[in-house]
Amino acid sequence: MVEPKKKTVENGELVLPGDYLGVIEEFLPGEGVIEENGELYAARMGRVKIDLEKIEISVEPVTDVPPLPQVGDIVIARVLEVKSQAAIVELLKIEGRKGYREIATSKLAGIHVSQVKDGYVESMNSEFKIGDIVRAKVLTNNKSPIQLTTREPDLGVIYALCSSCKVSLVRKGNALVCPKCGRSESRKLSTYYRKLRLE
Repeated sequence: MVEPKKKTVENGELVLPGDYLGVIEEFLPGEGVIEENGELYAARMGRVKIDLEKIEISVEPVTDVPPLPQVGDIVIARVLEVKSQAAIVELLKIEGRKGYREIATSKLAGIHVSQVKDGYVESMNSEFKIGDIVRAKVLTNNKSPIQLTTREPDLGVIYALCSSCKVSLVRKGNALVCPKCGRSESRKLSTYYRKLRLE
């Protein structure tokens, strides 16, 4: 019995792991492609990319793998702990052109006292409180925890709750005021305080 001729794939076609792509005489195996007995198969789900110059076939992943924060990225984070020299935060999302993206990492980051704002910081507790939502920029991502900065005017706390009654604080000038108990609190505020939708 003669085996039916296997169909070759088109550029941009969606393939699954194990799908037949062609033979070694046609293409060299690129990223995401494995070769078995002269035949080429997809090693991952993705779209076929045929490079005629290199005579190479590869499979580009389409699964939405959560990205790692890169240096210069703007991230949204929640304050977990405030120490004398740093605030420890949990990374929630990376700001992007298409809204927000989830993060693939341990999700812990730090804001050192020297990176809070321009000028002297007397106490980290007057800049951040546990539970605050912060907009920050990634300084380094090659060591743990990732290092962030909030020195720019549009960086800093974008959402905060009253330390006493846990109601969302309202900005009045450079201070935050609780609409329920009237308590006034200070933070390193972002110009985006309560202006960002975090969906």
